Amino acid sequence: MDAEHLRKLKHELRTPVNHILGYSELLLETASDAADGTMTSLAKNIHASGQTIARLMEKSLLSSGNGIDEAEISALRNSLRPVVEQILQVSIPDSSSPAENPYADELGRIRRAASQLMLLVG
Repeated sequence: MDAEHLRKLKHELRTPVNHILGYSELLLETASDAADGTMTSLAKNIHASGQTIARLMEKSLLSSGNGIDEAEISALRNSLRPVVEQILQVSIPDSSSPAENPYADELGRIRRAASQLMLLVG
């Protein structure tokens, strides 16, 4: 993969990961303020998963310099997929309306970012 494609891939992957990290921090703050232990725990797990994704990316893409081969990309996809699937699984907001669920917005944004990431990793 040439340098331009690698740069583009890095950007495409970083954007949803940054959204997952940022919105999980907001979710954690909201849940902590509400003293909601269950949601606080969930937000911590989502954030930890986002950090795992960021570390995996750093290890394989960001430290690769100007080139990366298809085997390395495949290995990255295989490493990321289960973590992203976990985020998707735990970020499903309950069926109550956003007015009744103060976490629905953040969970929805996390889910959209994870879905975008899943499309990128195949």
